[in-house]
Amino acid sequence: MTSAIERIILGISLLSAYIGTVAVTNGQSGYITPMSIPMELSGNFMEPRSDHFHSGLDLRTQGQEGIPVRSVADGWVSRIKISPYGYGKAVYIDHADGHTTVYGHLQQLTGKVGEACLDQHYRQKDFSIDWTLEKGALPLKQGEVFALSGNTGGSGGPHLHFEVRRTGDQVALDPESHGIKLSDRVPPEIHGVRLYPLTDSSKVAPYPEKAVGYAAQGSTGKYTLKSTASAYGTVGIAVNTFDRYDSGSAKCGVRMIEVIVDSVPHFSTKLDHVDFNHNRYCNAHVDYALFKSRKMEYHRCYRQPNNKLRIYGKEAPQGRIALAPGQERQVLVIATDANGNKSELRFTLKGATADEAAKWPSAEPQGSLFRYDAVSRIEEDGVRFNLPAHALYDDAYITYARKPAVGRALSPIHVIGDPLTPLHTTGDLSIAVETPKPAKATIVRLDADGTVAGAVGGKHADGWITAPVKMLGSTR
Repeated sequence: MTSAIERIILGISLLSAYIGTVAVTNGQSGYITPMSIPMELSGNFMEPRSDHFHSGLDLRTQGQEGIPVRSVADGWVSRIKISPYGYGKAVYIDHADGHTTVYGHLQQLTGKVGEACLDQHYRQKDFSIDWTLEKGALPLKQGEVFALSGNTGGSGGPHLHFEVRRTGDQVALDPESHGIKLSDRVPPEIHGVRLYPLTDSSKVAPYPEKAVGYAAQGSTGKYTLKSTASAYGTVGIAVNTFDRYDSGSAKCGVRMIEVIVDSVPHFSTKLDHVDFNHNRYCNAHVDYALFKSRKMEYHRCYRQPNNKLRIYGKEAPQGRIALAPGQERQVLVIATDANGNKSELRFTLKGATADEAAKWPSAEPQGSLFRYDAVSRIEEDGVRFNLPAHALYDDAYITYARKPAVGRALSPIHVIGDPLTPLHTTGDLSIAVETPKPAKATIVRLDADGTVAGAVGGKHADGWITAPVKMLGSTR
């Protein structure tokens, strides 16, 4: 368990990769590319991001806005959403093959689509609209330009966000498997392995030289570990792996990971669809603490108890590797990218004896044990925190500390848990305030230096301010 940390870490890697010149359609979909310029990625499908898997391709637009955007196939506009957040100006096009394509961060809509959108703005008398159109009311032909690329909404730079979804349930699918072909002959990279105890009696050996995992060595699809991995009892592993396209300039997501132990399949995950109802469970799939603090993409090759993603195979062990004392088990990890390129990591996992494991350093857990499947509560002087069942992905020890008030604060600083312990749903936080009825008061999150990281909000009643919180750490 990581010790309590008071800073809020908000980091998303900037990703880029040059990909070929022209997309080739496949016989199944017949889609063309959404722009006629050479394609260049700043993010691919299902790469892990903050609190979610990426649901499409981020296509660069040569550092500028105003590139014509076209329909990848015959269809009709089914939805237009204009917002200062998220995808900004976005168009959804339904196609007869049962798929919907999505085009986000647009600068402006043009032609008959632009005219229809402007008319809807006037009707609603609002900049922000979310308009569902009748089937066939606004048809488009394949290649017909309906917008210009932009940088609207939650975009970090000019690009086009492009998705392919199943129309019936709006589950996002890999655009590379639906006609968008990108030049890629490079196998995934594998950089390390971590071990995790999966029972109360299991232990893992300390990593070499205070590293966060066992480093891998090798290249061009063949890897081993630099040192022997050891553990006691039943453990799971996580693999630090990512993909690059032919330019080799950027980190992107892999499509499949398999774990085979002593020639027996133990675990597999196929990252081939994004169900938006379950997308936040990405935080259970990756090692959240390392992803947020070090931008490392360690994919867990076992399921945490509260992980409802439907991307895992049906292998009986489900990633649980049992080690008898003195036993050596041969582990093979296979990582496959979206274009079928594979990399293999082979290593020996050694089972330690009880005496050996007893010599490994271990820290006593601090705080109160919160069970992932039970309601948990902290109540101290001036603060109450209630966490519902299934807010955590696994059991966790949650600490509490109190610090003196600073500045214009109406209460002391309350440090509840570690921001590197993820929450799936909100908990209710109540803080007592000394002022009987403050005219304006709100709960805020704090960085490590005590500065305000963001407002949480809150309602005042009976001397308490209460607000839902979805991140642990320091508040006042």
